[in-house]
Amino acid sequence: MAVVIGAIVLAIVNTAFFRSHNSMEVIAAQRQTYQMVRIVMDRVIKDLTCAYVPAPGDPPRQMSDDEISLYRFIGEDDSKQEAALDSIRFTTTTDLGLPGSRGGIGEVGYYLKEMEDKKDRYVLMRTEDYLPHFGESKDPKEMELAEDVISLNISYLDAESRETDTWDLAQKLSLPREVRVTVTFDIEGNPASFTGVAFLPLSEIKLQRAPQGARP
Repeated sequence: MAVVIGAIVLAIVNTAFFRSHNSMEVIAAQRQTYQMVRIVMDRVIKDLTCAYVPAPGDPPRQMSDDEISLYRFIGEDDSKQEAALDSIRFTTTTDLGLPGSRGGIGEVGYYLKEMEDKKDRYVLMRTEDYLPHFGESKDPKEMELAEDVISLNISYLDAESRETDTWDLAQKLSLPREVRVTVTFDIEGNPASFTGVAFLPLSEIKLQRAPQGARP
């Protein structure tokens, strides 16, 4: 009888131990995931907050289309089977501060790339190009920021707080006042959405387009 009771007690203790150990592993994995999410969202918001357009001068300098294309801010709206797959490219004054990163004024972008081994799951990519160029960069450096992303949804608010899903500096001639970024991750098989809001200090600057045919 004592042996049977001892075996039962030992089984209970072992079960409790393994359950506790598994719970600790799950909590540790979730902590690492949420830390990764925090770093990613902080990076995106900092890049957007430092979005750049040149000061107009006094009197305001009129710019050709080519000159305006040096300071791009292009937000595109896309979706696939109800999942938002938005992308954005813009001129900013931030950089990652890593070896080989030039810093200064350059183009940074974010988009989703489909994962090879998981259906409907994506990698959040960050691109950068700090060499001066007209229009969008054709050969930017790329960096993977996060895996198991379900969707990327970006919206923009103008000076009158009107919301839109797209933005083009070449058309609007100014930056959005506010950019709202929502990234949805697959965390342990469950979707979890995180939203960050960037307020752009240079959104009050209005670029002046030169009349067609005018000399720069």
